[in-house]
Amino acid sequence: MLKSQITNLPEYFDRYISYVPELHVLTALENYGIEYLLKEKESFRELGHMVYSPGKWTLRDILQHLIDTERIFAYRALRFARNDKTTLPGFDENLFADNAHASGRKLDSLLEEFDLVRQSTIALYKSFNEDTLLQEGFVYKSDISVLALGFTMVGHVIHHVGVIRERYYPLIRL
Repeated sequence: MLKSQITNLPEYFDRYISYVPELHVLTALENYGIEYLLKEKESFRELGHMVYSPGKWTLRDILQHLIDTERIFAYRALRFARNDKTTLPGFDENLFADNAHASGRKLDSLLEEFDLVRQSTIALYKSFNEDTLLQEGFVYKSDISVLALGFTMVGHVIHHVGVIRERYYPLIRL
């Protein structure tokens, strides 16, 4: 299904969904997966542990955040796809970042893990039919469909790569 087939554009998540071009959800997940990140690999490597401002995340923290968030969003999609109507909580991304110890990890390890998680998400979404993609559940303060969660995962990656390009790359281009 296409992005335009999202029937209920959820507040907060709409900011991520808006980054994604009009594509089929599986195409979007594939196009903005590991190959999208690998185009940035040399610049990522140059960044090392730099931050653009005190207290901001390093590149490794951001990559770990993408991994953790995709796992959480895919879990939500699975719950809603199985018609679980339990209200799911939000999560504290800073708590996750503080306890992930991403700075001690190698860039290649993080990229490999992202790829594995994205491949798992793609396999999950391949198992969904159109009715399943339109099923909704409630997360924190928003109703959101399985389809919208798929596009949210894609847009979340696009958003963070944009932040890296805008705020981090000037550090290595001085």
